[in-house]
Amino acid sequence: MYIIHGEKRMQRTNQRSATKSKAAGARTWGVHATAVAIALAGGVTLGAGVLFAHDFWIIPMSFQSTTNALIEVHGQTSVKFPTSVSAVTPERVATARLISSTGEEQISDLSVNQKSLVLRHRPTTAGQRVVAVALVTRASRAASAGLKRYIALEGSPDLAERYDREGLFSKADSVDQLTTKFAKTVVDVGTGGPRAFARAAGHPLEFLPVTDPSAARASGALSMRLLFRGRPLANAHVHAGVAYEGAPKDSAKAPKDLALVTDADGRIIVPLAHGGLWNVRTLHAAPAEAGTSATWDVHFATLTFRVSGGSAHAH
Repeated sequence: MYIIHGEKRMQRTNQRSATKSKAAGARTWGVHATAVAIALAGGVTLGAGVLFAHDFWIIPMSFQSTTNALIEVHGQTSVKFPTSVSAVTPERVATARLISSTGEEQISDLSVNQKSLVLRHRPTTAGQRVVAVALVTRASRAASAGLKRYIALEGSPDLAERYDREGLFSKADSVDQLTTKFAKTVVDVGTGGPRAFARAAGHPLEFLPVTDPSAARASGALSMRLLFRGRPLANAHVHAGVAYEGAPKDSAKAPKDLALVTDADGRIIVPLAHGGLWNVRTLHAAPAEAGTSATWDVHFATLTFRVSGGSAHAH
């Protein structure tokens, strides 16, 4: 079974703590909860859209299926990959698509099973598919100071500092924000079909693999780019981790999450020390686009994939 290691994001409220956190690996949820509690005690109201900012992943029951077989993908929401604390209901799904090398199909079979959203579709031709899901955007209000602190706590202290220097944080007591979550994964249908991993879903924030996730092997690496509104996003903080296979008592032996930063072309290279179920995830906040009622857009993006070879487990 999978025991979750590491944690969602690293606590780095300034450049010094950023360096220390990167060296130490991922922080624990207890530290994050304490930091949020301190923020609240200091008079910062984060708002529901910020305080309960769980990641959203989609995980195939199998990354390889036969032609005409039913593909089943589960949507998981929590701070601990790949668990789920509650199910995203079908009405909260804005779009769910299966993208091939030449086109795409809508996924309409959506349901809930216990704490998971369930998506099912039956592709009729061989070839790789990108499964892309966007959740319905949620509007909320947050204290300006709280938003700045939240961006830093979620792993982007440099971004928070830059926005502050540029005077982008409102002087008002609170700001309106729109929060949207996007998730992707890649599955193979049949054998020898055309590849689709490099096709963009068009999400405002998304990971776009440069190398094929289906070919990922332990001790290798996976290259990908992070796009924001269709353009490479430089200097973005990204976290990657593998689900740990072992007994709960051995979870302390699990490898730590990786903290990565995109280069000028929005690219990261994820070193794959272990086989198993992997995820990459990030959050990006930016001033809202013109024509919307919100002040800020907050986007979450995740990508899941399986790496063949030696799994991360207790020995």
